[in-house]
Amino acid sequence: MRLTVNGETHEHRGAGTVEALLGELGANQAHTALMVNGNVVPSNDWKTTTLNENDEVEMLVFVGGG
Repeated sequence: MRLTVNGETHEHRGAGTVEALLGELGANQAHTALMVNGNVVPSNDWKTTTLNENDEVEMLVFVGGG
């Protein structure tokens, strides 16, 4: 399915869940915050939140440093 991830077109071929998308993108889930169509999706819901064609996903990955 075609999604927009951080403003870029992405063709998702996984199971259609937020968790599957993050795995496909190689995101460190422990350090990621995510919104789908402007709504924050809590990490507890990633396994059950399904994505649909043309959804807009914004993903923030937090990186530590000093």
